[in-house]
Amino acid sequence: MEPTRMLAGREVLRVVWLPGSDLLLGTCHCGATHVAEGPIEVWEWLLAHPIGHTPQDVPDPAFLTGAGAAR
Repeated sequence: MEPTRMLAGREVLRVVWLPGSDLLLGTCHCGATHVAEGPIEVWEWLLAHPIGHTPQDVPDPAFLTGAGAAR
């Protein structure tokens, strides 16, 4: 069963896998995001709030894997 809603609020931290890549996207309750290769790196960043918490662009997984590259 699919969830009907997502939690939000000051205490919610979120880690999701970027499909088509080996990367994880961490989203802090402040709205900042961080892309990491492993769960330890992303959780250390999340728990270090607010150190290093500035918004960053999320890479396109197709670009990372070369799936969208011209041949």
